[in-house]
Amino acid sequence: MLNELLQDLRYGIRTLRAHPAFTVVAVLALALGIGANTAMFSVAYGILLRPLPYAGADHLAVVYMRYFPRDFAFGTMCIRDYLMWKENNRAFEDPSLFRSQRLDIGGNTGGDAGVPEQVQGASVTAGFFGTMEVRPLIGRTLTAGEDQPAAGSLAVLGESIWRRRFAASSGVLGQTILVNGAPATVIGVMPAVFRFPGRETEVWTNLRLNPPTRYGPYFYRGVARLKPGVTLQQAQAETNNIGLRMMQQNSQYKRLTLPVLGLRDALLGTTLKPAILVLVGAVGLVLLIAVVNVANLMLARATVREREMALRRALGAGRGRLVRQLLTESVLLAVLGGAAGLALAWGGIALIRAWNPGNLPLIDSVRLDGEALGFMVLVSMLTGVLFGLVPALESSRTDLNSTIKEGGRGGGASRVRGRTRAALVVCEIAVSLMLLVGAGLLLRSFVNLQRVTGGFATPPSQILTMLISPGNRKYNDAHAGLAFYDEVLRRARSVPGVETAAVTDSLPPDQQGDADTFAMQGQTLALGELNPVVTSATVGPDYFQALGIPLVKGRYFTGHDHQDSAPVAIVSDGFARRFYPNQEAIGKRIAQSEPAFGNKWMEIVGVVGNVKYLGLTVDTDPAYYMPFAQTYGPRMFLAVRSSGDAARLAAVLRRDIQSIDPGVTLAQIGTMEQALTLSVSQPRFDTMLLALFAGIALLLAAIGIYGLIAYSVAQRTHEIGVRMALGAAQADVVRMVVNEGARLAAIGIVLGLGGAFTLTRLLKKMLFGIGVMDPLTFLAAPMGLMLVVLLATFLPALRATRISPVAALRHE
Repeated sequence: MLNELLQDLRYGIRTLRAHPAFTVVAVLALALGIGANTAMFSVAYGILLRPLPYAGADHLAVVYMRYFPRDFAFGTMCIRDYLMWKENNRAFEDPSLFRSQRLDIGGNTGGDAGVPEQVQGASVTAGFFGTMEVRPLIGRTLTAGEDQPAAGSLAVLGESIWRRRFAASSGVLGQTILVNGAPATVIGVMPAVFRFPGRETEVWTNLRLNPPTRYGPYFYRGVARLKPGVTLQQAQAETNNIGLRMMQQNSQYKRLTLPVLGLRDALLGTTLKPAILVLVGAVGLVLLIAVVNVANLMLARATVREREMALRRALGAGRGRLVRQLLTESVLLAVLGGAAGLALAWGGIALIRAWNPGNLPLIDSVRLDGEALGFMVLVSMLTGVLFGLVPALESSRTDLNSTIKEGGRGGGASRVRGRTRAALVVCEIAVSLMLLVGAGLLLRSFVNLQRVTGGFATPPSQILTMLISPGNRKYNDAHAGLAFYDEVLRRARSVPGVETAAVTDSLPPDQQGDADTFAMQGQTLALGELNPVVTSATVGPDYFQALGIPLVKGRYFTGHDHQDSAPVAIVSDGFARRFYPNQEAIGKRIAQSEPAFGNKWMEIVGVVGNVKYLGLTVDTDPAYYMPFAQTYGPRMFLAVRSSGDAARLAAVLRRDIQSIDPGVTLAQIGTMEQALTLSVSQPRFDTMLLALFAGIALLLAAIGIYGLIAYSVAQRTHEIGVRMALGAAQADVVRMVVNEGARLAAIGIVLGLGGAFTLTRLLKKMLFGIGVMDPLTFLAAPMGLMLVVLLATFLPALRATRISPVAALRHE
């Protein structure tokens, strides 16, 4: 048996070497399919399935809070809510609280000589690290009581910042650094594998649970480990009951729930998993097309090898031996295709990791490892059997008498293979159309998304923004802080090329500084009712002019809107239309949150255009604006409008601002054009990948129908010669051949449209501005596919017109 297998391998290798063109085309088709599938498998496995780097990660959960008027599906809670949840909890072990935030790191920080840096950080309660069950590299983590008001400020560093700023020195333990301008003692260093709650988290500080005097601020989420035997569903039922008690204690909470998500689902969010599964399905269809294509090539070769198979059977070879021989050749092709696909997969994974569109969570878990290699081997073997089985079975049924008598020409077996090949090509076209429609929908959606401006008219390349964080705590005082920002704006406006400059705590397309409810003077609400939570932005004079946000009515803020003047506000057009329908908003008075909290009534002095602070896909984002001088905060964005490319101003502005105070941290420096590009990076990634898969499918389908028609022309040489001898014109021959391809394409398109109508519903959450039944896409995709098919059949049709009737008849 082993000897026979070795014989089959040697003969298969000789056969493939004897037909290099066939081998190369088949291997390339398989490499595309297997390589793309291996790469996407690595992405899907790494992000969706690979075990998380935390002990018992399946028992970890993140707890959110959702209620009206905030009504965020995965919103935040306040310390008072957390304490009530913890007190009534029975499903979790020691629930912890965390808050993701940007932290300014300064002070004595090793080789960087105290140059301040802004990093992603988190404030956490004492039980946080125990819940995650990850040990520090050096030092220790927080212990019980270190989240109480009397505890000192402590910091745990991530391995990346430890190596970058402290040269991986163990002497960092006990060292004092500045975190947001306040001293904190370093007590430990976590390994690089630990990044929760965000992929870029590098510093954790102790969150001190000061006794809450009121509800808010709403900055926090919970994380906890399920007790043994408790399921997520049971925990969700319990937290919902706790939510009912919260509503009984606070009449302002309506429809309150505490959503519970497993840790992986919390890290992935709601949109990433469906997008990955769609791409995995798409690349699986590409592999299907590749398999069909190679099966078609094998069927074509089977016709040429009819006489060989007949002679082998005449010499005593059984059907089983012939099938095994042909399957051996198929598996050899698949192994070669898998090896080439492995190189493509490695390159694809490296590209995805480098690109990291939309800051993919768990991207570090995507790699070409044993699981991916095992998947590649399995796929290669299965594809080898799949595309080789039908041709092998067909070839083993060769009729000895007719084949030897007719020299391997014509015959019923060839006609059966022809019908089989035609059916396979129809399948290729149908699957290709499904991918084309999906790619077309995403492309149209992406174009719609790119047309969204964010609500401002200034060209985005002419706007430079940067986040300014004064490190010295003296800037917490409004008088000192306002003087600092006055000097920042003075210097910024004096830079050549700067037309105007302003400060703000919110920027489009997704830099919402704050959100809060509000009160409207004269409005009567039921007991416990509040208005919805909307964007509440703090901006300085010239902010609207800098971004080109149009004035609809009234006036902009000016330098006269300061601490000693009457409180004023500006609202967006969406705010005015929603909350003052059929009324004049100018002159009305609103208050931030509730006047009962001491907030002053603000007179509305202007209405401006709508701005998308919550992302480009949000249709309407009501907002109210407050003057910077009347609602001071130390951390603000600087927005600069230039007369040309704003990026060239970054170095000058950085130098001028830090010359005012070297302790100032500058971060997130970039143009608005870069911000808009980043905001659509995830849909761009999805669109490009699906378009790439659709393009590969289209190419393979074109090759498949070209091969089928070319083979058909070769088989009908005698018929075409007779037709031309009887007076058929070249145009008649071309029409006959092209009609054959068009007929197959039409069948495939009808089947593909049926599949597209069903499968494109999976794209619903990935689309913007169009529906899953977009008429233009469903019209353009079949027309484009038919055009490609006609081009693929035109070359064989032209070759058919060059057949000499005399030569064809003499050959027969």
